Amino acid sequence: MKIQDILYRNGIIIDLKADEKNKVLTQMGHFLSSINNINKPDIIIQKILERESDISTGIGFGIAIPHARTDIADHICLVAARCVAGIEFNSLDEQPVHLIFMLASPTGNSDDLRSILSALSKIMSYEDMREKLITASDPEEFLKFIIDGENRYVKV
Repeated sequence: MKIQDILYRNGIIIDLKADEKNKVLTQMGHFLSSINNINKPDIIIQKILERESDISTGIGFGIAIPHARTDIADHICLVAARCVAGIEFNSLDEQPVHLIFMLASPTGNSDDLRSILSALSKIMSYEDMREKLITASDPEEFLKFIIDGENRYVKV
């Protein structure tokens, strides 16, 4: 499974306005649920917040990848957001987060979830990719940069 198979232009928030991690996670959980026809967003949000309370998904370099497994999701769902101002996320490098990729996956779909998490981490390890995403003019350009990065840096 590839990122470009599950991330769509309408699943990208280019100008996220939020100042607190839990508000961001709640807002993105509702967004993920709405575009994936999940009628119980509170369960997704609860799982994401529980996962986040165990350990921050802020991986450093201004990136966070909150994720959770739940049977409310019947397929892997992915949304992305950019917050130019940055959000305190308790990240490993103690820097604010600017790019957030939220995933929800069915409980039994660990291989595909690991594959997407690995691909996102690989792509985001390149400074040029992070800079392109921070400066993308709209969701379409953001998605184009993700697809280009995946095709360039992730070997399937």
